[in-house]
Amino acid sequence: MGSKKETYENCEIRIEDDTQLFINQKPIEYVHDKDQKKWSSRYLPYTDYDSLIALAKAIVSDTAEFKA
Repeated sequence: MGSKKETYENCEIRIEDDTQLFINQKPIEYVHDKDQKKWSSRYLPYTDYDSLIALAKAIVSDTAEFKA
């Protein structure tokens, strides 16, 4: 498994063992619907994403907390 790191819009996105998500070292809670294979988070209610990295990028792009 391991760790994946990516910088997106000046934020560091880190995924640990495909089970934990961090943006700028802040843990981000999310839900994975295994039946629909979609990820979601309270940061972007009523939206689903096809991957954890897509969810993380959307949070960075669309959430004031992570804007520079």
